[in-house]
Amino acid sequence: MVWYVVLVVSGVVMFVAEAGVRRRRRMPIDLREAGLSVRVGVLAYASAGVGQWMVAGATFWAADQLIPWQLPIGNPLTWVGYLVLDDFIGYWSHRANHRFRFLWSAHLVHHSAQDMTMANATRLSPAEGFYQPITNVWAPLLGFPVAMYAPLTVMSLLVLECQHTRVIGRLGALDRVFNTPSNHRVHHGRNPQYLDRNFGSWTMVWDHLFGTYAAEVEDPEFGVTDDLDTSRAVRTALGGYPELLADIRRAHSLRPAVARPVLHLRGSGRAASPAAS
Repeated sequence: MVWYVVLVVSGVVMFVAEAGVRRRRRMPIDLREAGLSVRVGVLAYASAGVGQWMVAGATFWAADQLIPWQLPIGNPLTWVGYLVLDDFIGYWSHRANHRFRFLWSAHLVHHSAQDMTMANATRLSPAEGFYQPITNVWAPLLGFPVAMYAPLTVMSLLVLECQHTRVIGRLGALDRVFNTPSNHRVHHGRNPQYLDRNFGSWTMVWDHLFGTYAAEVEDPEFGVTDDLDTSRAVRTALGGYPELLADIRRAHSLRPAVARPVLHLRGSGRAASPAAS
């Protein structure tokens, strides 16, 4: 509960500070877009927040009971090891969200924002709250203490919020190594050269190794598809599932669920793969 309070208070303070900086710099603020992100976020956390902690808690507890050893929580190498593995697995998990239509139907909710503000970090699909915790079961299976999960999750979410901003520019050499706001803006961009780029969670190491890194060389254009009603929180939160279910019914098969998503870019009238976030 303490960590949850830290997350909420810190998140609100950071969002207010960002809004103040944007106002001083005379950067336009789309309050309707930010408000939609917050409303979708409330829906996501209200419907899936409890479920996420239940799924994570149950899976971590069960895995913890099956493992006869546990890494020392007081050893700094335990924390470093967790962050390295979390970054590696997070890279492939995130990449899968862009590769399989069933996962993208949820993840596109996050990509539907047409601006890049810290409020966008809360624009999540309720569905992700139920399947994403499964990707973290590796931690207790390898002996990482369950007590590490809450503080590292809060830290991860706060870092994620910092990545969703336009007030922090390019950071030189740091952009080559870490998932900075510049790199994450690329991930959210729908510019052709930015599609399916920069999947890393903490760093850009795996993007460099697997050929998915792209530097921010021009201002990204945000907003992915024309398939969502971006003025209604409930419709936005449903993501691409209504269209996916319709395609499954027409095909009488689950094949559309595992197909690579092909969506129309907003207002372009042509098809393209989804942008990366």
